[in-house]
This record gives sequence, structure tokens and C-alpha cells, in this order.
Amino acid sequence: MICITKKIEFEAAHRLSNYSGACSQIHGHTYKLEVTLCGPIDPETDMIMDFKNLKLILQNTVLSHFDHSLILKDNPENRMIFADYSGKVTWMETEPTAERMIEWIVREVSRILPQGLALTKLKLYETSGSYASWEK
Repeated sequence: MICITKKIEFEAAHRLSNYSGACSQIHGHTYKLEVTLCGPIDPETDMIMDFKNLKLILQNTVLSHFDHSLILKDNPENRMIFADYSGKVTWMETEPTAERMIEWIVREVSRILPQGLALTKLKLYETSGSYASWEK
């Protein structure tokens, strides 16, 4: 099976409201995401998918949702603290850990991939030395 991988970056801030350390405060990351798709090569294009089209899918899902956003768990504490915040907020059902964010990315990207293509691996780097990964 042949696979392709696209890497993107986005900036976001978050806080972990159920955490007792420094990560309970708002802080930011330059997230790096690697997305790997596998599937048959289209004989007309000689590609699994044009990288440009994969980038567009990632822009319409991941980047539109998370880029330059404050990512928060949707709970009463955060709703109260950030009630007057006028910037972009992305509310999650869970704490915005790398593990939970990658679950969201898998779900959202998988549902809009063209027929015959499979999402097979993702890596979401929160820092240069720390990442969450998912593999089919």
C-alpha cells in the first residue's frame, strides 16, 4: 500500500482546567501535525491524492477549528472565567490535551476523506519533544 504524509503547523493556546500544575494556566504552543493517508494510486493522476487537496482538507477542519484559538474544556468554570473574552475560543467536550485533540482530528478528517482513502497515522506535536500519535 502507498501512503502520503502532509505536515502542517498551527498556533494555539489552551489551559487544562483539571490539572494542578502550570498547565492549568493559559499557555501556547506551536503545534505540528503530520497526517498520513494510504490508498490506491489514481491511474489518471498517478497520485493517491494531490497534496494541495489534502492541505485544503486540513485547512477546512483542523486549521479553521484550532489555529490562533484559545482551546478550552466546555465546563462551568471556563465559561465563567472566559465569559467576557472576545477572541476565538474553541470549546471541547474534554480537556484540550494533545491526546484528545488528536482524537478530534481523526474523527473530523476521516469523515470527509474521499472514498477509498484511509487515514492511517497522525502525530500531533505539542512541543519539539512531546507528541501524541494515533495509528490505525
